[in-house]
Amino acid sequence: MRTDKFDLSRISGGQYDAVVVGAGINGAVSAAALSSRGLKVLLVEQGDFASFTSQESSNLVWGGIKYLQSYEFWLVFKLSLARARLMKEYPNRVRKIGFLAALGPNAPFGPILGTLGTLVYWAIGLFTTPAPRTFGIKAALEIEPKLSQTKLRGAVRYFDGMLPDNDSRFVWDFVSKAMALGADAQNYARVESAARVGDAWLLKVTDVVSGETAEVTASAIVNAAGPLATSFLQSAKTSAKTGLVFSKGIHLVVPRLTKDDRVLAFWDEQNRLFYVIPMGDRSVIGTTDSRVANPYTEVNDEDRDFVLRQINLSLDLPAPLTKSDIIAERSGVRALVVGGKNAGGKGVSDEIDWHKLSRKHIIEVDKSKGMLTIFGGKLTDCLNVGAEVIAEFKKMGFQLEQKRKWFGEDAGMMPDSFLMSVEQLVNSSEQAGRISKGLWRRHGLSAQTLIEAAKAAGEALEEVFEGTGITYVELKHVIANERVVTAEDLLRRRLPIAMTRSAKDISNNKKLQEILKASNLA
Repeated sequence: MRTDKFDLSRISGGQYDAVVVGAGINGAVSAAALSSRGLKVLLVEQGDFASFTSQESSNLVWGGIKYLQSYEFWLVFKLSLARARLMKEYPNRVRKIGFLAALGPNAPFGPILGTLGTLVYWAIGLFTTPAPRTFGIKAALEIEPKLSQTKLRGAVRYFDGMLPDNDSRFVWDFVSKAMALGADAQNYARVESAARVGDAWLLKVTDVVSGETAEVTASAIVNAAGPLATSFLQSAKTSAKTGLVFSKGIHLVVPRLTKDDRVLAFWDEQNRLFYVIPMGDRSVIGTTDSRVANPYTEVNDEDRDFVLRQINLSLDLPAPLTKSDIIAERSGVRALVVGGKNAGGKGVSDEIDWHKLSRKHIIEVDKSKGMLTIFGGKLTDCLNVGAEVIAEFKKMGFQLEQKRKWFGEDAGMMPDSFLMSVEQLVNSSEQAGRISKGLWRRHGLSAQTLIEAAKAAGEALEEVFEGTGITYVELKHVIANERVVTAEDLLRRRLPIAMTRSAKDISNNKKLQEILKASNLA
């Protein structure tokens, strides 16, 4: 049974310092950051938290090594420092991982430039990761025997970070932090209208599930609508100098391709970096980069054929991957910043190299109207976005209280005592390791309460699907405490089940389906 249902009537008539529109990574960090400085904040999202752009990334926390090719050294420096900070603040939820980049037929350089590039990347990141290494053909194949030998010139190894669970789970961490700091947060709440009345905004909000409506006022709006930021400005009868264009990227989830826990990097036939990323007992392959006019996208046969062709050319697999090997797939857009005469994307394809458009973010403020808009950005840079939003609110004249911590984990590394507690409720040490690490990573200190409740109820920690480390006990805890409204919220965003198991596997799991039905999520 859910215990945290949000009743929209609770906010009706509310007066807020800031209403944050959009609960992707930018909106979530904005709500947490502003709440930490004593402002009264409302976060609203027309779908589920992180249900649009912020659930479709590669789950990487990286310094942007590929941006060295377009000479964006300052962006790489900022992202590398942001990566190091996230690794420090989230020692469980963000982990260091090695990348082995194969210098195959499509690589734009050989071992010498590859070595130089990884050394520059390491140095720009102020040596906060292990030192890179270069390998000849023989050594590269010893490390990863499945690398295709076709025109292979060796490989380079460097280090970045990744999210062991998923990007949307990471966004939820900031949403829950914002609520703990006093913010109101509502998923499935659509802003129907926003009008400037005197020195405040009047917003009409609709609960898209119940149809209930509420009106609230706010001194300022944070427009964190991601790819829909420009559309929201138009609906609020405001404008900005900055505009957005969209790049579509897709990922395919397939059975685990390699034994070792590392990311494999290749260059595809468009000379773009292309990855094989471990996700539990699965591999995630992608991504693509194609211009689209509409932020609403889906994976099509052309996308699937492209990604499968790249992986079959890059790895010497026992049998080529086909569409029948696809377990899950996802598609999203990168919101890329343009300005001036290109605002809104006009003329971009004719005047700008599409693949060289910057992945930076820009915050634009209309102080007279109390409108702050976040354009573009990356998950890796999220703490900088939050800090910049605070700085802009200070410039707008808001009185900010002494700062409180709005990011970071509430616990250190998992203690041995927690593993021992889990071992009492499972059948094997291997299973106990998976389950304990996942619980501690996703729930921190609350994981201990979850285990104690399971013991008191005499309930064993049975995995929903073997190999995932996710149990029915955790499933019920998430349903009860994490604003879950639909089955997709639970299985796709709060927990990475639908990303690693097929729809058929999920529908055939009788116990899972019983839990969903009992919780009105089926």
